[in-house]
Amino acid sequence: MIEELIETVPCPLCESHKFKVLLPAHYPGDMDKDKLLEVYHSSSDDTLFDQLVECEKCSLVYLNPRIKEQLILESYKSAVDTIFIEQNENRIKTFKNSIKYISKKYDIKLTESTNVLDIGCAGGAFPKAASDLGLSVIGLEPSSWLAEQARNRHGLDVRAGVLEEHNFDRSSFDVVTLWDVIEHLTRPDAVINQIHMLLKDDGILVINYPDYDSWVRRFLKFRWPFFLSVHLIYFTPETIKKFLQKEKYVVVEIKPYFQTLEFGYILKRASTTFGIIKPLYKLVKLLGLAKVPFKYNMGQSMLVAKKSK
Repeated sequence: MIEELIETVPCPLCESHKFKVLLPAHYPGDMDKDKLLEVYHSSSDDTLFDQLVECEKCSLVYLNPRIKEQLILESYKSAVDTIFIEQNENRIKTFKNSIKYISKKYDIKLTESTNVLDIGCAGGAFPKAASDLGLSVIGLEPSSWLAEQARNRHGLDVRAGVLEEHNFDRSSFDVVTLWDVIEHLTRPDAVINQIHMLLKDDGILVINYPDYDSWVRRFLKFRWPFFLSVHLIYFTPETIKKFLQKEKYVVVEIKPYFQTLEFGYILKRASTTFGIIKPLYKLVKLLGLAKVPFKYNMGQSMLVAKKSK
């Protein structure tokens, strides 16, 4: 029974229980625990089947009810995702460009004396990019399989598990990053609060997230590709600023985030939402263009925040 797998939660921003329904739930008829364990992985193509709501008090958009927290964590920890890790080469290039931009704008020195923590690092693309540029980096990844892949493929310090399972010294990191992670967190306030303790006084927090207020989301409406059951929260610039201010941060920048992946990979993922793209995907494969790097933005934003003093 689906009722045994889901739970009602308060608003992750203001803790209100009052909301309006934007999209009702439509769970698959065969939904059970085993099915859920297959859903929660990095390259999930499972479109949104939970109820999407908007808080009447603070306007945050989130899933409610949603899959129980313990089941979500169990799913992530047991995930095996060969499709996601195949795109690491292009992700590494994208992350190198992001690191260079952040380093220049916020005076982050690209040396081993700069300590970086990347939370939810999947196959290790960001830690690899940071390491290649001379930074001292530690990656955390819930999936034991992905963490092992990152270590074996790149020789990185990537540790399996979630942040609360690791004991890092206070004020030990210059930079902490959450790339495509915050929307997956069951308790984002607890994670952001712990990061606050781990950051040095002049440290920065970098977050990449699907922006509910982006023109792409507004144009595509409920056909936006980021509407997935693995995405628990949908921030706008306004709501994420409120959220971080509540957790004692000051947001200093929000900008569109462009990512480079293989053209075929992008079309394959998009075809799960837009059936009309399937013939184009087949044509691209036939012409040998599937591996061509393609830079795009589907409504993602990058945010930089500092600890408030």
